[in-house]
Amino acid sequence: MQNTFTNHLAVDSRTQLQAWYASTPLGQRLRVQLAADMQVILDQWFGYNLVMIGPDVGIPVEEMTRVRRVVQLLHGQESQQQRRLGVIADDELPLATESIDVLVVMHGLDISENPHQLLREIHRVLTPHGHLLVIGNNRRSLRGIWRSLLGIIPGARQTPTREPGAGRLEDWLTLLDFAVAPVRHKLVLPLSGNNRLGQWFARMDNWLVEHNIPLGSSYVIFADKLVRGHTRLQSIEKTRARLTGLHVPKPVVGARGSASRSHLRSVE
Repeated sequence: MQNTFTNHLAVDSRTQLQAWYASTPLGQRLRVQLAADMQVILDQWFGYNLVMIGPDVGIPVEEMTRVRRVVQLLHGQESQQQRRLGVIADDELPLATESIDVLVVMHGLDISENPHQLLREIHRVLTPHGHLLVIGNNRRSLRGIWRSLLGIIPGARQTPTREPGAGRLEDWLTLLDFAVAPVRHKLVLPLSGNNRLGQWFARMDNWLVEHNIPLGSSYVIFADKLVRGHTRLQSIEKTRARLTGLHVPKPVVGARGSASRSHLRSVE
């Protein structure tokens, strides 16, 4: 169970992410880039239950999927109105084992107190061959390096996170027997400006994203939960071969040297 301090850190990180996506040019650009990929992949995934984990960044996932039931998992510190709209969850998901067909993790691993535990829970609740979509922050990017520098500057306000990064997350997923698609990088050029300069930055960034330059500030990972095939061994009784009794014609009466037996016995 998370303590009060880490709960406030998670809430603060979530609130900052939501505000950044909603009010900044970079956040709005990233949201458009993410939505483009999510629209394509979610339309190809089917099932009965889709669960979203992480802050609401304004991407209408429920409009992109053909899955029948969409549920948003919320943190325990959310408001009463938000609690009525979803299921409360921390790093232990209140979901039955192998009950979810599609999981969308929106920066959930970035703000989790224990991202590895959350990932194990994700593996547990996904159905065999279930689908996973993860969006996270990339440490090995221009924006990631800048945020790391802010963390060591005295007086700089930077909320601590335990984001695993794209490379480490790929390793974790592989160890958990997920089939992982190539990482998609977003917001490669984390710069914005006014008027023509801002438009040029946006066009250049969209070109870099289209060519999947591996320096994106955020990443998108698609993965499928594998179920390794196995053969149920059955006990095989060892039997000894038997010779079938063969009938031999009766000997001619009075013939010399003829066999006196009329048939061969079955032998083992």
